[in-house]
This record gives sequence, C-alpha cells and structure tokens, in this order.
Amino acid sequence: MYEQKQSGISPQSLVNLLESEDDKVRTKARKSLVVIGKQSVSPLSLVLENSKIYKARWEAAKALGEIGDLKSIPILVKALEDPESDVAWLAAKALEKFRKAAWPELLHALVKRGPESVLLQHGAHHILRKQKEDGFNDLLEVLRTSLESGSVTESISPAAYNILERMKKNTGFKESGREQNLAQI
Repeated sequence: MYEQKQSGISPQSLVNLLESEDDKVRTKARKSLVVIGKQSVSPLSLVLENSKIYKARWEAAKALGEIGDLKSIPILVKALEDPESDVAWLAAKALEKFRKAAWPELLHALVKRGPESVLLQHGAHHILRKQKEDGFNDLLEVLRTSLESGSVTESISPAAYNILERMKKNTGFKESGREQNLAQI
C-alpha cells in the first residue's frame, strides 16, 4: 500500500499499464502491483484471463506468482492452458509454490479436462513432479506416472479424483468454497 499512496496510482491504473508496448513501463507497473499486494490480485486475474496481449498476460502471471495470494489459484490453473507457453510456465511456477493448497483446483481441472488438455497435463506434471505429502505419495505417484506417459490419459481423471477423495476423507476440506459433491464430476 505504501507504493500506491506514494505514487497516487491505483492498482487498476497500474494494471492498464501492463498492456504498454514499452517493456520498462510494464516491468515498473508489475513491480508496483507486487508491492501493493493482495489488492492487485483481482485486477491482475482479469488481465491474465481476458487480455489479448501476450505480454500483459505474462506480466500478470508473474505478478500473481510473486504476490502468492491463494485467491489467484483458480485463474493460475486456467492459465496453464494459455496458448503462449511462457504464460503457462509462469502459472505453473506460481502454482508450484502453493504446494498442497493448489491441489483442489488443479485436481478438479484434471478430472474435468485433463484427458483432453495436453497443456493442462504438462502444467500439472510440472507442478506435481517434486511434491511429496504424507498420506498422498502413493496416489501422487500414480498421477505423475499417468501425466508422464501421455498415452494413458484415461487414467489421469481417476488418479486426480482419488487424491481429491482422500483429501476430503482425511481433512474434511471444502473444495474452494464450492462444497461440490465429487460424485457429480
């Protein structure tokens, strides 16, 4: 907030600068948005989801990763399927930092779209490749193997579903506030 008060520029004004053609303007805007922090998450998410300008989406993904707010997880999971590989890679790097907190959203995406989306498969593999978690390592290994092989895409959804079920059973977690019944997926 210090940066915002000092410069007098709102997060929305800074977000608009992410579409600038000037690299220095974009970089400065992104860094200012990171300093502002959580107040920047919503406008950055809109840029990441809706901007037609690749460099604006790249800056938004990078900023969201640096801010590290849990509210950015859903949009970062969607960004794994961005047509620009650099944007998808930044989204994966950001989600990797969230570790288990990103699992519900990521696993839901894999259950719903995993077998059809090679981009989502690659992103999920990158995120989960080194993760270990007591009580989940067996299922993580099955999912990682499914994601690596690519030829066994029909096993991706069940593997992701089984992790979600175990999370639900072990912790009674609510799925991103959706309280969605896993059996409906």
